[in-house]
Amino acid sequence: MLNILIIDDEQPARDRLRRLLGSMPRFEIAGEAASSAEALERIRELSPDILLLGISMPGMSGMALARVLREGGASPAIIFCTSYQDQALNACDVEAVDYLV
Repeated sequence: MLNILIIDDEQPARDRLRRLLGSMPRFEIAGEAASSAEALERIRELSPDILLLGISMPGMSGMALARVLREGGASPAIIFCTSYQDQALNACDVEAVDYLV
């Protein structure tokens, strides 16, 4: 079982991801976060395997959060879930495993 943390500042986006993952038995949603600061706390508490991460958030962006996690050493696998098509190359720079538009 892989544990997932959903990180996005928009509740409808988090709800949709939760709904989509609900029918996948190999995945368990460990929790949610509405900001990068909240995500850092949840990552420490929950040790998720995968982050489903939005790009544009108030405060620290999802891309900046990914950089912080990579610089800090081992981190969960990152999958960006976004409507921004122009950030895919930046996602490669932070070693994201996927980029879903």
